[in-house]
Amino acid sequence: MINTEYTELTLEIAGRDYKLKTLAQQREGLQEAASLLNQKIFELKNRGRHLSNEQAAILAALHLSYDLLTERELLAQDRQRIEERLAQLQQAIEGALPQG
Repeated sequence: MINTEYTELTLEIAGRDYKLKTLAQQREGLQEAASLLNQKIFELKNRGRHLSNEQAAILAALHLSYDLLTERELLAQDRQRIEERLAQLQQAIEGALPQG
């Protein structure tokens, strides 16, 4: 059975607090996501360009979204290679088994 217990969570992002209601099992992941977002915002703001928190947050979200899409594509390529290799192995096994 899936746990549907909700909990309140306060996340600080770019110096502002955001209160949300979330599933208890998502709490830790959301905290990690907020930490990663804050890290990216900090990196962008410290590159020498003057960015508002909002601009930095939008650019950070864009960078992280791009990273996610890139990782998804790499995962899909890996999955395709694995499926092809499994098919080759299956053919080799079937070819090695006695017919009968």
